Amino acid sequence: MVLLADLRKHINIFFILLILAGILLFFQHYNLLLVDVQDDIAVIRVNFLVPMEQFDIEKNIEIKSSLPNTKFRCDLKWEDHNRLKVTITELSELKGQKILFKIHGAKSQFPFLHKSLSTSVQFQTEPKLLEVENKDNVPTEGPLVLQFNTPMDFKNIHKFIQSDIKFDLKPQEFEENGKSTDYSRWNLYPKQKMKNESNYLLLIKKGLKAQCGHMLKKDIQIQIRTASKPKIVETTPKQSAQWVGLYPKITAKMSEELKDAIVMIDHVKQKVSIKENKLEFLPHTILNPGEEYEVSIQGISKYGEKTDPYILKFITMPINDDDLWVEVSLKDKHEVIIHKGKEIIRRMPASGGTKEEPTVLGTFYIQDRGTSFFSKRFNEGATYWVRIIDQYLFHGIPRDNHWNIIESERKKIGKPASHGCVRLNEEDAKWFYENIPHGTMVIIHE
Repeated sequence: MVLLADLRKHINIFFILLILAGILLFFQHYNLLLVDVQDDIAVIRVNFLVPMEQFDIEKNIEIKSSLPNTKFRCDLKWEDHNRLKVTITELSELKGQKILFKIHGAKSQFPFLHKSLSTSVQFQTEPKLLEVENKDNVPTEGPLVLQFNTPMDFKNIHKFIQSDIKFDLKPQEFEENGKSTDYSRWNLYPKQKMKNESNYLLLIKKGLKAQCGHMLKKDIQIQIRTASKPKIVETTPKQSAQWVGLYPKITAKMSEELKDAIVMIDHVKQKVSIKENKLEFLPHTILNPGEEYEVSIQGISKYGEKTDPYILKFITMPINDDDLWVEVSLKDKHEVIIHKGKEIIRRMPASGGTKEEPTVLGTFYIQDRGTSFFSKRFNEGATYWVRIIDQYLFHGIPRDNHWNIIESERKKIGKPASHGCVRLNEEDAKWFYENIPHGTMVIIHE
């Protein structure tokens, strides 16, 4: 009997604790909310049911939009210890969004009680077409981009957009905490390629519905024009050129400003830099002497229009069996490679420049030399320097102002470490100084 009485006592305590936890949970999450929306302004009145700590509550507030680059102003006003007035205003050009308003972990005047809530808010606006991007230079393969002032209803938009050419409509997707969709921005892809420099008609019919519920009140008629086709007008080297260097800077000029380009040598895609209507690049590796090469070039204009693929052919310079030349490889392992004709006669570990102070790339010819130098700028010097070009040198391990080799710099050989020069171990620098004559070709590549 005693055990049964104790059991009933513990059960009663358990149920009391359960009821208290339920009451606590109720007061933690239950609040009275009133939401009033007028166009781009929403007023949320929150009754927390318990007195609240009012200081710094803005730290507990979060406004989440599904769209990127949107801004809101959030104004707070306490009407009494229980009631908070929140005024949220859309500040971006994009209106009529649906947002999630949250308050999480706000402190009440009871130390053990924190308040949380969430509610969705649908702003209102009349739908408008803000922009048709590049409507006078539409790529023949699309997309034609329509930017509305508000997210549009994706269920029936295809019924309200018509043209004299058939399009596939797709909303803009973007990456922000996972893949999301912007229903205010629509890409129209033609089902058949359009003609260059041709006019087409686009009609957006009234009745097109926005996600906030409002509809387009008037038809919108737009004339679009496709972009011209860019052309390759000049290359370096020229078509069918001979005696081209083994590491040439290859350039191509287009008839229009470029956005991108696809360039291949021996089926290997090249890393290209673009400035205005010109592209240029250095090959991904040193080319073989006395061979014919084909470079495939296709430019893409700033409007997304492609040139026809262009095949540039040239023949590299021959090298005799007794010709001495130098290769500086700045790949993962930096090294200097001495060639005689097609044969490698010596390899030497080296250190080229860092990302902040890179070594110059390209083809150069050995200039003057000296047995030592000291730089006041860097407060260090080195032995056996040989000039590549300007301030770029081959030289030995850096030495301090007492002419002692700096051991920390010796340990960096094989890695990027210099101010742009090519460093060698002492015995290699001396050999290079004594054996590589003036005018020898030097190719420096990554």
